Amino acid sequence: MITWNRFHYAKRTIDNLLATNDDFRLYWWDNGSSDGVAEYISALEDPRIVLRHKHDSNVMQAVPTRWFLEQSKADVIGKIDDDTLVPDGWIKTIRPAVERHDRLGMVGCWTFWPEDFERNAGVAQKKIRGFDPHRVLSNLGIGGTAFLMKKSLALKYLIKSHNGTAFPIDRAKMSAEGYCSGWYYPLIWAEHMDDPRSEYCLGYDESSGGMSALSAKVRGFKTQQEFLNWIKTDADRILDADTSVQIKKYKFDNSILGRVMRRLRR
Repeated sequence: MITWNRFHYAKRTIDNLLATNDDFRLYWWDNGSSDGVAEYISALEDPRIVLRHKHDSNVMQAVPTRWFLEQSKADVIGKIDDDTLVPDGWIKTIRPAVERHDRLGMVGCWTFWPEDFERNAGVAQKKIRGFDPHRVLSNLGIGGTAFLMKKSLALKYLIKSHNGTAFPIDRAKMSAEGYCSGWYYPLIWAEHMDDPRSEYCLGYDESSGGMSALSAKVRGFKTQQEFLNWIKTDADRILDADTSVQIKKYKFDNSILGRVMRRLRR
């Protein structure tokens, strides 16, 4: 888990996680929080918290991820963002699938709202793949929270030069090379508190005067309604897309011809 301020979210996230009966080992990295997050987590006593690191500045996600991969001894790893409420038993459900099937990539909880799937349930059936006795709602890639994957795959697809805000695993390349990523099915819902539909949603970051959610900030949204409309549209787009078509498009875009065509369009 990586934290950086937003005490309201981080406290609720870790309290919820530690209240579950799931078997896990938590590695925690703080990016120089100044609102009490680091002090709160430092004082927690739970044997599942095995390593804590307090950094003096915000180095975003890539550096902490590389640190975690160096430190963890587990064969199956995962990540929970500091704004995600996972349900009890999610690890117990997903881990056997990841351990058993070598062609599974990242398999996670559904972090859109349940209603986002329900209104697309018909068209989404084409994306469901079976991995006896498990099923996965496949996609080219999934978000970097509330998921499990083999550590060996994380190391294989780690983007070593990446230093940005996103989880530094090349999820599209992983899918293009034959691994199936997606959401465990039937869906296991994990509440993303930055979703405006969450009762815990902060909405605005008082310190910056802008939207609290990073996804909203980078896209320039000014209101919660704009952000919510984008979330719903994104879910519709994802569930309507045929995963095999997504992969073919990715392969073409990254071929010599695809790169040439992109240059010509500039």
